Amino acid sequence: MGKAIDVLSEGIYFTKVIYVISDRYEEIAKKIELEIPRGITGIYAKGMYTDEEKMLLLCVASRNEVGAIRKIVNRIDSNAFLIISNAREVFGEGFK
Repeated sequence: MGKAIDVLSEGIYFTKVIYVISDRYEEIAKKIELEIPRGITGIYAKGMYTDEEKMLLLCVASRNEVGAIRKIVNRIDSNAFLIISNAREVFGEGFK
């Protein structure tokens, strides 16, 4: 029922944006690219609280791929920081 409501309110091609912060970013990115497959963008970031430089992974995926990506991230690094948000419009390869 919830998925039907999502489709009605968000549309059929509604996508998600997934942000991952992990020290094991290279392994996570490679596994997502192989298993899903989805492209990943690495963005250099700095934690303002820790003053540490980190790599932030950015992945845009379909609603159906989010669960598989979460499993990959958790399997590789259960301490990873993961943010999943909605994307209203996505244009480019793999998306309408």
